[in-house]
Amino acid sequence: MQISHHKAAGAENAGKVRDSIALIEQARARGLDVTADQYPYTAGSTYFFAVVQNGNFLRDGNPEAGGVGRARAEDVLFAAAPSHPEWEGQTLAQIAERLDLPIEDAAARILDEEGKNAFVVLFMMDEADVRTVMAHPTTMIGSDGVPAGEKPHPRLYGCFPRVLGRYTRDERVLELPTAIHKMTGLPARKFRLAGRGSLTPGAFADLVVFDPRTIADTATYEQPKQHPTGIKAVYVNGACVARDGQHTHARPGRALRRGVE
Repeated sequence: MQISHHKAAGAENAGKVRDSIALIEQARARGLDVTADQYPYTAGSTYFFAVVQNGNFLRDGNPEAGGVGRARAEDVLFAAAPSHPEWEGQTLAQIAERLDLPIEDAAARILDEEGKNAFVVLFMMDEADVRTVMAHPTTMIGSDGVPAGEKPHPRLYGCFPRVLGRYTRDERVLELPTAIHKMTGLPARKFRLAGRGSLTPGAFADLVVFDPRTIADTATYEQPKQHPTGIKAVYVNGACVARDGQHTHARPGRALRRGVE
């Protein structure tokens, strides 16, 4: 079993990752192969229609309205609105004010005009929970990045460097070998990606050459399309695809199948 995007969403659920971790540990003690993955941010991202459908924002500030993992309208940031690019980088609260409409009416208008094309960033997790989940040995790192609009979630550009720089080098949540394993060997083993995830004779040469002293994410919610620092080169199947921040135009990648080399 794989638990994707392990987190506790909504201020009312802060700290409950300790309960979910306990369930994982109990299941593993019974012999079940249960692991999880996580992106290293306190904001998630999804389609706006799903947020409205699930009641995930507070209606007019009413804490009794809305669904599990409720977010304030101020915490719903639009990443993509193809029909209204001026809304990108604006919160639901700001758009409602701009339209001179109550929150619910503004949300309905956005859905009418954007349909299923609007994508948002949701600020709804606790930083302490992010660290707790990251430190657990069953957690691997996954970006869950979606290239939506001009203001996508910064995890699209900064997920893995953020773990290696902020959470490993600067804050010591993880040791460097552990952090790398959570991005490489652990997921390769779990998903049975033959010949991937480790530096061993005969394995495919998928490599990232980085400086542990300088690697860092630079992507922010305001300016998300920022490349990380400290990465020297990237190799896929033994071919260099990026060097010193420039793509080489090589395309040696291929689709992977579970258990198949």
